[in-house]
Amino acid sequence: MFQSCVVADGEILRLLGRNVHAARLKSGLTQECLAELVGVHWKTIGRIERGEFPFAVTTFARLAQFLQTSPNRLLDGLPAPDSKRMEKITKALARRRKPRSPVS
Repeated sequence: MFQSCVVADGEILRLLGRNVHAARLKSGLTQECLAELVGVHWKTIGRIERGEFPFAVTTFARLAQFLQTSPNRLLDGLPAPDSKRMEKITKALARRRKPRSPVS
């Protein structure tokens, strides 16, 4: 994988963390309260907000649910993918194997 062409994991986590932090403050929740609702330790919420903790998609869904926001809102600011790179890879891999038709 070409790391220079994709958004780094740390950058994604920091972006998510900033958005979770802003949504939590807007909701008037403490880290401890949000952690209790989501089912994680309060220190985990702090690590998520600082972009230090890669977390499960189920935790992501619960955060959106209890922050009463859409998952898309928590991803606001994520750069668009490199369309040229996507097209190049898609074409290269499509030649190797065509996708199966959906089963009805």
